Amino acid sequence: MRLIGALLLITCSLSPAQAADVSVVGNWSELIDSNDLTAGAGSDLRSPIESGSALATVDISATGGSSWAVKVSKSDINWPTGVSIAVRRTSDGTGAGTISGGTGYLIVTGTEQTLFSGSGDRSGIQLQLKTENLSIGDAPDTYGATLTYRVE
Repeated sequence: MRLIGALLLITCSLSPAQAADVSVVGNWSELIDSNDLTAGAGSDLRSPIESGSALATVDISATGGSSWAVKVSKSDINWPTGVSIAVRRTSDGTGAGTISGGTGYLIVTGTEQTLFSGSGDRSGIQLQLKTENLSIGDAPDTYGATLTYRVE
């Protein structure tokens, strides 16, 4: 039986915004092994592989009630061709501001995209990640990517 000993490592980093104070806390690492095979020896890996629903937390403050948008992009550290990473918002967080969008998975690429938007201060906004198309044919390795979140 061939095992994939891959470690998925997704880290969250943040670019500062001029109009707001923002923090993102969270990372994901996943050991892929024989328990992730769909039907035992000789089968492929299950897909998708998801993190917990509260993998990362986003806080947005000092907005002065202004509108904002959270953008996301990806930089590959070592990532197999054809494997995607997606992110979604799993909570509204709390606060006097509003929040909308981002509850469906967004496939993250090297091009910055809007994940969700809102206005005013919000805290405790939770994010979830998933990866798809990781295969038994991908070489056993430690794979990683960095997701960068920016508020505009």
